[in-house]
Amino acid sequence: MRQGKTIALVFALVLAFGSFGVSAAGATVTMRIEGMHCGSCASSVEKKLKATDGVEEVRVSFEKKEAWIKFDDKKITLARLREVINSTGFKAVGEKSAE
Repeated sequence: MRQGKTIALVFALVLAFGSFGVSAAGATVTMRIEGMHCGSCASSVEKKLKATDGVEEVRVSFEKKEAWIKFDDKKITLARLREVINSTGFKAVGEKSAE
């Protein structure tokens, strides 16, 4: 009987602590980007951002001249996102936070 109580206690603890699980601090931003002229330009920016630690999701549009980025603001800053974009040869010129 003692083993049954121990299993029940462990299960209850797992459920209790599981509900307090660690979750990423998410934020989104739309950044304006100068210099993109085609889909390949947008693809190179998107690829570089997706390879960056802390970036969770990216959509880059050369037509709109912007990148929508979902990121973990505990791992990466807006300044670092601008640096990543600028390192591709294009220029991040402004942003508007969505969250």
